[in-house]
Amino acid sequence: MTKSLTRIGIVEDNDLLRLSLGTSLGQENIEIVFSVSTALEALELIETAKIDVLIADLHLGETINGIDVSLLWQKAHPDLGVVYLTSYEDPRLISGGKSPVMADNSVYVTKSSISKIDQLMQAINSSLEKKGAPQNTRTGPLAKLTDVQMETLSLLALGHSNKEIARIRGINEESVAISLNRISKALGLPAQMDRNQRVHLARVVLRGQGK
Repeated sequence: MTKSLTRIGIVEDNDLLRLSLGTSLGQENIEIVFSVSTALEALELIETAKIDVLIADLHLGETINGIDVSLLWQKAHPDLGVVYLTSYEDPRLISGGKSPVMADNSVYVTKSSISKIDQLMQAINSSLEKKGAPQNTRTGPLAKLTDVQMETLSLLALGHSNKEIARIRGINEESVAISLNRISKALGLPAQMDRNQRVHLARVVLRGQGK
């Protein structure tokens, strides 16, 4: 008996990667139902396309990110599996440091961790097992940080001064400085209250974003 094809939808704004995914997955037991570059295109297909798994990048260069797309798709199709394929080591980087609500039956995979199509197939198959809670949602050194620390770090990476971070978070500047030192310690960086500390921390965020 012929095994039925797994129907896949892809939303990825990197043209080369999107084409590569379509070619590689097409050689497996996979049917590529759609492969689009924008969140809007993916959302327009919710009512008409029938898929088993959605592969979504997190950062799509729009106000709507890949997590938003997956939640809207899963609201319409509750049994949908989701694979987040992203350069972001931690999904909190897409939401200003806060832990985002992610789709059920989802698997979080960083692009840097995928060297063979078999690894992506494992993620796809895992999402089809309907395990409920999102899997593997945080990797890398940023996983050590709390949501509050991630929010502070995200604000720093956006170029905000300690004074501005204090105002946004509703705390004083001394508390911000203490928080940055604790973040540095958690990440294994020198805890020093100078300009170099901010540079080192900003670089950690950029690496976490795959830049």
